[in-house]
Amino acid sequence: MQKPLIVIGGVAAGMSAASKTRRLQPDLPVIVYEKSNFVSYGACGMPYYLSDVITDHNKMVIRTPDYYDKKMGIKVLVGHEVLSIDTSAKRVEVKNLATGEIFTQSYGKLVYAAGARPIVPELPGMGLPGVYSLRTLDDGLILKQKLRDPGVKRVAVIGGGYIGLEVAENLRMMDKEVILVERADRCLVNCDPQFSRAVADELVANQVAVHCGETLEACEGDSRLQAIVTDKGRYPCDLAVLCIGVRPNSELAQKAGISLGFKNAVAVDRQMRTNADDVYAAGDCAETYHRILERNVYIPLGTTANRQGRLAGEAVSGQSGEFAGALGTAVVKVFDIAVAVTGLTEQDAAREGLNVQATAVKTLDHAVYYPNPRRLVTKLVYDSNSSIILGAQIAGYEGVAHRIDILATAISARMTLQQLGEVDMCYAPPYKGVWEAVVVAANVAQSEWEQRVSALYPKK
Repeated sequence: MQKPLIVIGGVAAGMSAASKTRRLQPDLPVIVYEKSNFVSYGACGMPYYLSDVITDHNKMVIRTPDYYDKKMGIKVLVGHEVLSIDTSAKRVEVKNLATGEIFTQSYGKLVYAAGARPIVPELPGMGLPGVYSLRTLDDGLILKQKLRDPGVKRVAVIGGGYIGLEVAENLRMMDKEVILVERADRCLVNCDPQFSRAVADELVANQVAVHCGETLEACEGDSRLQAIVTDKGRYPCDLAVLCIGVRPNSELAQKAGISLGFKNAVAVDRQMRTNADDVYAAGDCAETYHRILERNVYIPLGTTANRQGRLAGEAVSGQSGEFAGALGTAVVKVFDIAVAVTGLTEQDAAREGLNVQATAVKTLDHAVYYPNPRRLVTKLVYDSNSSIILGAQIAGYEGVAHRIDILATAISARMTLQQLGEVDMCYAPPYKGVWEAVVVAANVAQSEWEQRVSALYPKK
């Protein structure tokens, strides 16, 4: 009998790997161990579950363990924690968290998809009742219940990244007083400053008290949280949500002799292979190959995790495809506006020492004569020598998400500004102007680039 594929972790990357393997190898036994109580769920929906935009948490569960077992022949065991991996003997030690039973299971190949965990700083008061994180669906169920307490009126959100912004918005939808604390000098630091300013303005307009440039130093309280303390002030609150970021769950892999790489994520090649024989890694626990930088980085996004998991399943099954790479493409809703990014920002390019230009263009999101046109800001970052597009950011009200996908496609294809400006795009007054905003941005940037080239290399 064939030894099974074992998958550690049953969310995005893990279930993508298991499902792809099952499709390619219908007769291979596949076993998934998941420490929490849920698999295959949309974790990005949890901020909206808090405020009842999503009323039923089961709607975020894409597939259940029973579905995988009966419909796909994949054995999924929730509430099971893998305690150790023996890569020489090819076996794992597993604990059933409900019964306490510990057992071993041999494997033929293994996919490590243990995900990431929230960053919880070692500060006074972190263990107080009223201090929560939001990472797993179990976290979401607990936090939603606590927020229903009528005594919870003022909430502190620690962190101004994607999750922090979404949590802050949904708390305001629940009529909570919200204070947002961010250690950096602005929110959404993975965008350039002008887009961070748009986010801050939208937060303030919706009565979120924004405190950037402040570092959390402690949580105070007797039997429960009563205030957070930063290096600049003390803020009374009834509950705090830590949205500081995540760290890869890589310790189990490291103990097994599996190498770690960037930011202690599991080191992988472009086929998701680790340094251990027949062991692959994917998702938020693993490194990600960056399409522009052409090296491994850490990009803990659900879209990337699913792609990596699928590729790991292909590699497990003997296929030789390589991970094309990620661009960190993302979009976030902040009340009425959306902000999106793909590829390198101008500040990223500066850190990398790249010679780039950047152009920001203001347009409208649809035809000026159709009711309610609203402003759209598109910024392109491109190579100063070749005009190849390296990154983009957009802020606006309508059409932000699909436009950033156009730009991600252009970057993936290594298009120049001129080539993007020549793309034949659709037009209808309710959706776009006759000159699509992305094309306008490319044309303006092309003109600026040509002026720079002409100044550097004047005709004789």
